[in-house]
Amino acid sequence: MGKFLSLQKSNDVILKGIPLKMYEQVHLSVEEWVVLAPSGHKNRRTMFKVPFHECLQTDVTRFLGRGKNFKELVIKNYLLALAFLQRCRLPLEYTMNAKHFYQLPLKDMPNFIILSDLFDEHYKTWNPLIGNDTERMAEDKKAIQTLALKFWFSGYGVIKGVGHEPITNVLLKKVADKFHQKSSKDRKHKTFMLLSYLLSKEEMSSVQEPMSFSDRSNVFESESEHWSEESSAFKTELALHIKDYVFEFLKNRVDKGQLQIITDIDGNSETVHQKQITAYTWRAYSHYLRKLCVNYLYPCQVHTIKDVLEGRLMDAFVDMDHDNNISKFSRYVNLIENWFDLYVSKNKLFINKKRIIPSTNLGTRDKRYGKHIDFKQTVKFIETLQDDQTPYHEDNELQYFRCRRLSLLMLETGKRAHEVAYLKQNCLKTNVYGDSILHFHKTKTGKQHDIKISKNAVEWVKQLQSVAPTEPIEIKSEIFEGGDDIKAKRLFAGASKVTPLLPYNINSYLKRLQKRIWKGNTLPSGRYFTSHDLRRMSATYLKLKGLSNEEIAYRLGHDDLASQYTYTLTAGNDVLDSLQDVSKQGLYGIKAKVNKNSFDSNIEEVKVLSEESFFNKASMVIDVVEDEENAKSFIDKLLQEINGVDLPAEPSQPDGEIPKGFPMRTHNCNAHERVTCFHHTLKCYKCKKYSPDEDMILEHKAELVRWVVFVHHQEKLLKKTKDRVEKRTLPVRIDDIKNDLKSETFNELFRKFKHLSEKEAEAVEKEIYQTANKYIKKHYKKFPSPTAKQMEEFVKSGVING
Repeated sequence: MGKFLSLQKSNDVILKGIPLKMYEQVHLSVEEWVVLAPSGHKNRRTMFKVPFHECLQTDVTRFLGRGKNFKELVIKNYLLALAFLQRCRLPLEYTMNAKHFYQLPLKDMPNFIILSDLFDEHYKTWNPLIGNDTERMAEDKKAIQTLALKFWFSGYGVIKGVGHEPITNVLLKKVADKFHQKSSKDRKHKTFMLLSYLLSKEEMSSVQEPMSFSDRSNVFESESEHWSEESSAFKTELALHIKDYVFEFLKNRVDKGQLQIITDIDGNSETVHQKQITAYTWRAYSHYLRKLCVNYLYPCQVHTIKDVLEGRLMDAFVDMDHDNNISKFSRYVNLIENWFDLYVSKNKLFINKKRIIPSTNLGTRDKRYGKHIDFKQTVKFIETLQDDQTPYHEDNELQYFRCRRLSLLMLETGKRAHEVAYLKQNCLKTNVYGDSILHFHKTKTGKQHDIKISKNAVEWVKQLQSVAPTEPIEIKSEIFEGGDDIKAKRLFAGASKVTPLLPYNINSYLKRLQKRIWKGNTLPSGRYFTSHDLRRMSATYLKLKGLSNEEIAYRLGHDDLASQYTYTLTAGNDVLDSLQDVSKQGLYGIKAKVNKNSFDSNIEEVKVLSEESFFNKASMVIDVVEDEENAKSFIDKLLQEINGVDLPAEPSQPDGEIPKGFPMRTHNCNAHERVTCFHHTLKCYKCKKYSPDEDMILEHKAELVRWVVFVHHQEKLLKKTKDRVEKRTLPVRIDDIKNDLKSETFNELFRKFKHLSEKEAEAVEKEIYQTANKYIKKHYKKFPSPTAKQMEEFVKSGVING
């Protein structure tokens, strides 16, 4: 509490060795103006001739967007000098919209000393992956100092007793919402969030908690606003009845299950228990019923209860059948049927419902199980997610670091995006047998769920715990889908640090990643994979690992095995035709069959596999195999059994595989120590985060020569080998290394050696290849795979072992 007491409101401040008066309502003295004025203005005195109270009445907002009129510039800077000493307060409309201020001695002003100390103490907790990135730290510090200066000019200090009044949560939110341009909103929001986070750590600050910019509202309020929109579709007798049903009966089901009486045409009644639903399920029901009113009931002239009783709902649903897939069509039918049952029961009507409510079989179609997911692209996508070496990842950015590991945990556990995103920090447990367990304190069904996880998954969780948010996060079910209504420390957090990581954040991350993976190529099945596709992939992934149908259902949280249909990969005709014989015989003796029933699709014909085929046919999605020989044996046997299959044109080999005998020697890396990228030396050399030791140029040259020799060695092996697996994998390895040996790598690396001129740095590439050719002619036969020590000796002296 007493840390900053000495820096609170004082009448004097020493700037550049000169005492200056604070908070006094008087003009600056000539000496004070000389200390604060920008160069070129120090001899200007015209402002002193204007009475002080008139000077304060100057409308500074008129200076915004104006040209550099020298007289106006002097007046503006004089007012800034007054505001800097808190002798006047400039309007927020000006300070928040002004783009530039002249340089003032912030480091000597108590307000900014306090802010600097808070930054130095708490910034690395805010951004735990920053590591030694001093450039990024300096940028963020400058950004919050600039924002604090804008507030300071308007009379707001960082703590109580500094400035005319302290910055508060309300002020921060008000200013951020009012003065931000859309183009720079995200960047400025981050600055506001960082400032609020730092101030929330100081007891003398009036900022109680870090701010967030979530625009999510209570689901009940947002749906009420939608239903209250000025639309004729919501003003009909029928729409008003449906609205009452939504906000009375359905809304009551959010608190607890409801009993509903259903009466048939003969007057026979039965009581049905409608189970409790979540706030987000209620919102989905409300959304569908709103769309039903707007898109179908109103246009089809179904406006009254009489229209319904006359059977005119059928007309609306015939139109709907052509517009929607089966699942949406069924939702509309079930919801209107539930409303109708309640209406009939309340009004004691005895009606033949079959003549009024359409069947869900209206417009019967063959049912399609699963979403079409291309096997080839799925393999590449999963391997990229798992590959620590690929350049597609941005693990030094905290959000990407979290999103990637969340995606991997979804693949491992089969859980939904929000179920993983809302995990508590202490979710990692150990059972009595010593197995590692991931504890989900709440799932979609409302139940807790424990899942045994692999060593890799344990490591992902531990990495996430090391950068977990420090503030408790409350996830209200009325605002966030699947919310648990608990305020607790979480494993993940959104950008604001105090809001949850949401499914759309995961989908944004996955889309960004896939743009890099697919580049200009065709998207998987014409679309990007989503977070829910990871859940679909998981079932096949788990089946390959040897889990039974019941174990997979347990992991996915399904009570009914039939629910697994949509969570197992489906494949296009080209793959299924090639695998026809294999699926009949089964890989390794596992039997399967293909369902010959098909369905119509305007987009793409896809064969449908039966339940047995889904769960008894081995998948092409390969888990991490620790033993290389077992992996080779598996692939070789697979190739024998599916001879003739058109394998992926693009290899699924990870970018930058570490070759045998070549150690990872990353030297100085500016990435944070928690990011274990496992890059081999070539990947590091072309990375902007890599910073070589100035006195180790010979070692770097030797390592590059070694890579050139290694490519030569791999090309020799490719010519000689008869191994079918090596014939497929060696070209991938060779191409990958050659891609990393492009001129960009040499330029990126050797320009960092400050004692080399630009010409000398460019000449190194030629020198490397000449040295490699000499080695190949002289020593390759004896030492085809030289060690780092041997190559350094050769580059230095031209010989090995003397």
